[in-house]
Amino acid sequence: PGSDWQPSPGIVNELVGLLLELQNPSSNQSQVLARLDAARGSPDYTGYLAFIFSAGEGLSLEVRQTAGLLLKNGLTASPPPPISRQAWAQLQSGLLRMLRHEARPLRHTAGTCVAAAVGVAGLPHWPELVPSLAGALAPEAPLAATEGALDTLFKLTEEHPRALEERGPGDAGAAPNDTLLPAALRLFAHPSPGVRAGAVAALNLAATGMPAFLCEAMDDYLQGLFGLAHDGEPTVRRDVCAGLVQALTLAPERLQSSLPQLIEYMLGSTQDGDEAVAIESCEFWSALCEYGDDATVLRPFLPRLLPVLLSNMVFEEHDDEVAEAEAAEQGAAAAGFGHAAERAADIKPFEHDWRAQEASILALGAISQGCTTGLAPHLQDLVGMLLPATASPRPMVRCIASWALARYSRWMFGCVPGSSTVPQATVTTVVQTLAQRCLDANPVVQKAACGSLATLVELGGDGLPPSELAAIAAALAAAVQRYGRRTLRHAYDAIATLAERVGGALGVEGAARDALLPPLFSRLLGLPDGDPELLPLLECLTAVAQACPGQVLDRYAEPSFGRCVGLVAAAQAGVASGALEEEEGAQIQVCALDFVAGLVESLGPSVESLVGNSPLLDLAQRACSPPSPPDVRQAAFALVGDLAAACAPHLRPRLRQLAGAAVEQLAPPCITGRTISACNNAAWAMGELTVRCTGEEVAPVAQGLLERYVGILQAGAGQLPRSLRENAAISLGRLALVCPGPLAPHASHFVAQCSVLAGVRDGEEKEHSVRGLCALLAGDAGPALQAFVPLCAVLASWKAIPGAEVLAESAQLLQGLKAQLQAMSQWDAAMRSLSPAVAQKLAAVYGV
Repeated sequence: PGSDWQPSPGIVNELVGLLLELQNPSSNQSQVLARLDAARGSPDYTGYLAFIFSAGEGLSLEVRQTAGLLLKNGLTASPPPPISRQAWAQLQSGLLRMLRHEARPLRHTAGTCVAAAVGVAGLPHWPELVPSLAGALAPEAPLAATEGALDTLFKLTEEHPRALEERGPGDAGAAPNDTLLPAALRLFAHPSPGVRAGAVAALNLAATGMPAFLCEAMDDYLQGLFGLAHDGEPTVRRDVCAGLVQALTLAPERLQSSLPQLIEYMLGSTQDGDEAVAIESCEFWSALCEYGDDATVLRPFLPRLLPVLLSNMVFEEHDDEVAEAEAAEQGAAAAGFGHAAERAADIKPFEHDWRAQEASILALGAISQGCTTGLAPHLQDLVGMLLPATASPRPMVRCIASWALARYSRWMFGCVPGSSTVPQATVTTVVQTLAQRCLDANPVVQKAACGSLATLVELGGDGLPPSELAAIAAALAAAVQRYGRRTLRHAYDAIATLAERVGGALGVEGAARDALLPPLFSRLLGLPDGDPELLPLLECLTAVAQACPGQVLDRYAEPSFGRCVGLVAAAQAGVASGALEEEEGAQIQVCALDFVAGLVESLGPSVESLVGNSPLLDLAQRACSPPSPPDVRQAAFALVGDLAAACAPHLRPRLRQLAGAAVEQLAPPCITGRTISACNNAAWAMGELTVRCTGEEVAPVAQGLLERYVGILQAGAGQLPRSLRENAAISLGRLALVCPGPLAPHASHFVAQCSVLAGVRDGEEKEHSVRGLCALLAGDAGPALQAFVPLCAVLASWKAIPGAEVLAESAQLLQGLKAQLQAMSQWDAAMRSLSPAVAQKLAAVYGV
């Protein structure tokens, strides 16, 4: 196509003005967003954004980056905004220029846009891309161009690995990887540490899919990694360790002959002065024990390896930041030690020196799941040794003892066959001890104790008596009020685990409820927008809201609801303006929408006044459609489904718009691994909403939804997840229940695939869908005769006797089929085509 498209200066100036307004916090963000939304439908909107991004040299970096982010959002929308062939050609050439830009943020945004554009048009429709990247990967290319090309190669490998392996026409056709990966491999020798690190990262990522080039050049790749083993840049050494660990899992046979040398190298790397290198190298020992075919190769190194791992499990007590960094290295060493210890003779007992004591306790915790046979008879003694250690004057001993106690909780709650019985008094003592450690003055101990309590609750939640539940809740509530910012996340995680595990008991048990709820909701209302603590707090509160009955939450509902609606509105405006990165804005929206959904689920119909007096429905409707990313759409559709169940009258006027968003989400090109959860929720939410609407309201959207549901069902088992096919079948049945007339001509498509419903668990959703199936066949039983076996399988799939309505309607349908088949002398033959279990169930339940 030609590339002579020229943008209109007036439109460019108008869009630049809007982008400048988005940067201005005092402007009316809602109006600006509305004008940008309206502009999306205009011809070449995408081309104008690309022009501003790539040719706006006189504009600020922020404006150009915002244009680039909007361009990326437009390209990933489904369908993308219209663009002429000429503007598309200019977009491609502009992005190629921007990959070489001196400003790293603009290069990074350009790489993101390139990956998005490839997703729209495919690599064959951008023939200049691969040669341009290959040229930028040449050793003599400018540094900025090489860094931009490596960043783009990484993104393409991450998002479009198959496209990079597709070969051109003819036997000699080469795949893009055949050009790009050898060029990246040659950059292992580049003088720039950043380029070397980028090249190793790109090859490591490509290796996960074992492309054809690496299958043939694996030895060259491994030699390249070995050549960088002692690179002066720690980032390079870290990625070398990661690549070698991955190679051991993907192609262990290629490293078999070099294992002694590799083990020697990893022994040195595990003692590297850079924590990131040491942590990454510690992963090697677990991988070697899992994937190494010959265990004897490790045995000669054990006398040297175990002390090294144990030494990494020992560290001094100093400031928290360094302690956390060392704790990561310590944990990685412990994981490797746990695997290696299975092949070692024994573990030394506790020693008097606190450092050796701490390492010994860590070793005991590390082997708790790898040496179960030898340790099971000694559980009571082990717990007896660990409990006093939680009160050690040394914080790290208290920390590791708390962690080790939780590692043995599987025995305490009888999850390991052959273990000795642990008295309830001992379990109570452990719970109370860990609750006390949650209030330790040391943040590292706080973190360990919260994690250990969460593990105990996860395994023994059902068996926790009210007194212990109250003790845990009181300790965690106090933690929320005492902890610093860096350890609060761990308290929130423990509270969420408690809520999920004990469920309604949290709302019923007054002491636990009264301890936890006030400080949590107080923090939600007190934290400013943008505070990083909001996300883990909202995740925690979502679990709490789902666990508590509505009357418990009444006093907190209105302020917390309003706060979260405001967070969603601010996040949407921030993403659109470029003030927030898309990922950050998405995280805020997901957490806030999830909490509101939990509140709606708990409050039920009493949430109606809150919904009616807020902009929630506008925000949710916007979040259901592109350019909102898939995780935001997933949360938004889940909220729509919960709102439909709680206050459908508020949603019914928006049925057409919401159904349109669902139809767009469920289009075949939009059903991908990344969007499958959003698709699931879209199908489910439409079932929840349409079943609560009238036939007249549903009729205008019925055809579009029908086509999407049938398309999903016809994809067949194995092509799409079972959950999506079940949701489509349920929602199609609910649609037919409300609006059977328009769907009747297409009944054969549904009935032929109705066997999906046989696997759906009993409940209201299944009753609705089976009643819809009966309504669809009431006027014409022909499709039922053609799909007699799967239909009978569905009607016989109830675990318990269904409700009166579905029972009567199903019996009426079967009696009608029986009469028709008897008239054709085919009833006996039809019954013989069924399995004995199905035939017996039909006779027992429906009398046929």
